[in-house]
Amino acid sequence: MQDFLTKGTVCFLSLDMGYGGAEKVIATLSNELVRSGREVTIVTVLDQNDFRHVLDSRITLHSLSIKNFKMSFFSLCKFIYMNRFDNFIANIWPLTVFSFLVRLVSPKANLIYVEHCILSEQYKHKNSIFRALQKISISIFYRFAHHIVSVSNGVQDDLIGYGAPRDKISVIYNPLMPSPLNSGGSFDPEILGWIKNSPINLVAIGQLIKAKNFLNLIKAIDILVNQNKQKLKLLILGDGEERVVMEESIKSYNLENSIFLPGWVDDPIPYLRLSDLLILSSDYEGFGLVILEALSVGVNVVSTNCKTGPSEILKDGEFGFLCKVANAPSLANSINIALNHPLPEERLMSRALDFAPDKIIQQYEKILI
Repeated sequence: MQDFLTKGTVCFLSLDMGYGGAEKVIATLSNELVRSGREVTIVTVLDQNDFRHVLDSRITLHSLSIKNFKMSFFSLCKFIYMNRFDNFIANIWPLTVFSFLVRLVSPKANLIYVEHCILSEQYKHKNSIFRALQKISISIFYRFAHHIVSVSNGVQDDLIGYGAPRDKISVIYNPLMPSPLNSGGSFDPEILGWIKNSPINLVAIGQLIKAKNFLNLIKAIDILVNQNKQKLKLLILGDGEERVVMEESIKSYNLENSIFLPGWVDDPIPYLRLSDLLILSSDYEGFGLVILEALSVGVNVVSTNCKTGPSEILKDGEFGFLCKVANAPSLANSINIALNHPLPEERLMSRALDFAPDKIIQQYEKILI
């Protein structure tokens, strides 16, 4: 193994390190890189660091603490100038666009962009001027990168559609985060008390935002519980702007005893272990990291068949159950099928091993200096 003096330094650039799939990936990659002999720094624009407790103690975590995003341009420029890293890894548009500064301020550095999102879906509700400027920014500024990583084939196709240089793009899937998050973990007594004695436990995990379409999942649970008279409970772990709307929907369907929204938990794995199924109801996903977490502990997955992400992980249904997007009857039917004909745990866990951090980091090492 090489030591710190023979491997290039790495700086991850992120808006924040709040709860989210991209942030969890940054934490996982950082831990693996520092263990392989690299000096690693994570720089965030905003002062939110929910993953501090899982980072290797040798990783430097630095926040620019900028409340006004426009000011981050100048702060980032100053930081890059004062800290000459060998590799900069910028995550997610629009931070990737700002990161062209690396080429101007630190021209010898290796600049890598990582895109986790389907931008055409995430911003499709913006006006035409915004979307035109977004496409121009990607077609111009993504050419400053030495390498562009897309976390799925679908993200790659999306970027090419925006004009990103095809010859610079590599598909590198996200890694599964190992311990300590994926350890035995501890339980929240309130959550544990709520799901106790339920014959069937379902779990969904993610930000409570429109893209996750939890409202469609609530409709599917209405079909299963109120129409089909099935006895089950659904735990939705996460928080976000759609919470109030979801709570109103749960109340309107009289599902207060069947669906619980406790918010975020530090470690979702213990609750996955207690569940019969993980449900992903998203309209679109760049990847779908929570699916890997479920597979790693042998839990069956029901997911919407998004354009990208889940279908790639589940290999078009070989390792899980896929249903139509934004279709509550289809989702309810797939939940029924998965409960009655679950896939073997061993098959699911073997698929998760394909995304082990040591395998994924080998692909990153090929583009690092």
